[in-house]
Order: sequence, then C-alpha cells, then structure tokens
Amino acid sequence: MTYAIFDIETRIDKSLVKSVHAPKEDISDGEAYERLRTERVAQSGSDFLPISFHVPVSIAVGIVNSDAVLVDVETLGANDYSEEAIVRDFWERVERFNGTLVSFNGRNFDLPVLELHALKYACRAPRYFNQRFGHRYRYSEEGHYDLYDFIGNHGVNRIRGGFNLLCKLIGLRGKGDIDGSMVQDFWEAGRLDEIHEYCRQDVIQTYFLLLRVELMRARIDQAQFEAAWAATERFRDQLEEADIPGGGSGES
Repeated sequence: MTYAIFDIETRIDKSLVKSVHAPKEDISDGEAYERLRTERVAQSGSDFLPISFHVPVSIAVGIVNSDAVLVDVETLGANDYSEEAIVRDFWERVERFNGTLVSFNGRNFDLPVLELHALKYACRAPRYFNQRFGHRYRYSEEGHYDLYDFIGNHGVNRIRGGFNLLCKLIGLRGKGDIDGSMVQDFWEAGRLDEIHEYCRQDVIQTYFLLLRVELMRARIDQAQFEAAWAATERFRDQLEEADIPGGGSGES
C-alpha cells in the first residue's frame, strides 16, 4: 500500500464574512471579521471560525512508498502560486492516486475545507465523491486514514493537546514556534514561504506518527520500522533544523 499524507493551512475570507454576517452594514471586511471573532470568543471561548470561511493557502503532500518510506514532500503551487490552482491540483491528484490518503484530523477540517473549494471552483472529483465506501466513509481506511480519528477511536476519546502532544509523546519536535492560529497574520504579512514550510513540517511529522501507529498495529514489523526510520533520516534532520519564527487560522 502507498500513502499520500496531506496537510493544509488556511486564511479567513474576510469578504465572505462581511457578505454573510453584515451585508447591509457600512463596515469594512476587516471590521466584520473582528466582530465575528469577538462573538465566537463570547459564545465558545475560541475565535476559531467555521470552516466555511477558511481558504486554503498552503497544501503539502508527502508520498510514502510500499516499504513505508517517505520519499518526497511537495508543496503544491510553490513555484507558480494561486489559491485556485492549488485546490485544482489537489483534486486532480486525488483522482489519479490509487493509494490511501493520510491526515491528522483531515476528516474534520482539511477535507471539508477542500470540498467546499471544489464546489467553489467547480472541480471534478467523481471517484472521491461517488464511491460508496471510499474516501468519505468514516469507518474504512482504504480511501482515507485519519490518524486523529483512529487514535481517538472515532470520537470515543478526544486527544487533548492534539497533534502537538502526540508528536512530543513519541519524541518529535511538535509545533515549535508557530501553530495554525498564527497563519492569518503570516498571510497578511506576506510570509507565504514560512506558511509553506510550516505546512511541510506538519506532513513530515504526520509521517513519523503514521510509522509509529503502523508498528503499534503490527502492520509493519520491527525490521520494516527500523529500515524506514533509517531511510528517512534526512526528513528528521529537517525537523531538527526547522527554525520557524512566530507570527494564522488552520486548526489541527
């Protein structure tokens, strides 16, 4: 089995917030956005906005071969960037890919955001949307293997601390100096390269979490684990060297 590990980072579409929540008011997009954030904090204690207002600004994909080795991590549209183009590229890749998608909390966040933007940009993904027990079927891992869903036993146990905690639990660096709540500020400051790097680092750490889970499940043995670990030293080195300054909106 081959895997494609994916992660996205998002910004908020402030103009959409304004058109939905204050269509007739003489306020700016930014003012509408700040007011909604304030309301969300008062209601729930969090300023995390509904996924319908999130726009993908970075998508990273890591390919894992049949030997459980991470062989490449790519940032979509890194050299010729547009938000529409990276969404289209993602869905085209999903339709071509015959392995399993892997994510951390992708069922609750990443894929719903990308599905809404498939709708927005009229992307065609018939295999993804029409297979009865395919990518969208929660209790099958053939199409989509969500590590958060698996480790939390499909909602029985909510992992307090999430991705950061689990990464540190198995000896990885975790989130470091940036997390998804900072991406909005990075986007507005024009720091897209740093968002891309952050997204890429999350894919690499998701791979090592996947590797440990597969060993725990005995879907790979100790020798396969050690061989894959040795073959991916360069990615561990990249994690250790990462020094991303603080400064978003995606949640994982």
